[in-house]
Amino acid sequence: MIHLLDNASFEKFSVYKFSINYPSVCRVEFNPKSRRESGDVVFHFPDKEKVFLSWGDLEKVQKRFSTVEEQAEHGIKTVSKSGAVKGCERVVRDSIEINSHKAAYNHIRLKETVGGGLFGGSKTVQREGYSAHLQCENSSRYFVIYTLLSANAPQDFGDLMKTMIDSFRCH
Repeated sequence: MIHLLDNASFEKFSVYKFSINYPSVCRVEFNPKSRRESGDVVFHFPDKEKVFLSWGDLEKVQKRFSTVEEQAEHGIKTVSKSGAVKGCERVVRDSIEINSHKAAYNHIRLKETVGGGLFGGSKTVQREGYSAHLQCENSSRYFVIYTLLSANAPQDFGDLMKTMIDSFRCH
C-alpha cells in the first residue's frame, strides 16, 4: 500500500496573493484563461489523481448562495446528478477554519457506473470526493479546493487533501 504522506516533499504554489502547498511529485497545470478575478489550477499526481483549486468573484457567488455551506451543498448536488453517478453518500460534513475564514469541508462517496469496454456490460465503482469551500472578504474571492478520486486511489489521499487544504492562504 502506497502512503502519500510518508516522505512527502511539498512546494508552494503562489499566484495573485494566494498560495497552497502541494506535493513536489505533481505537475502543475495553470488554466491559461485564468485571471486574478477567477480561474483554476490543477495539480496532477503521477498516479493520475488530480486536485483542483478554483477561484472566482466573491460578490457573484454571494448573490447565488447566502452561505459557504449553501455553495458547497450546490457543488455536491451537481456532482451527484452527473450522468454515471448512481448514488451519493456524505461521509463527512464539517466546518473548518482556513486562514481565519470559516470554510465548508465535505467528504463524499459516490457509486458510479463505468462501461465494460469491448464486450459490453458495465460495473459499479466507488469513488471518494473531498472539497473545501471558503469565501474571503479580504481578497473579494471565493475558493474551492477539491478532488474526485479514481476507484484505485491511495487510501490516505484524504489525509493528503487535508494537508493541502490546511496550507492554503487566501490573502
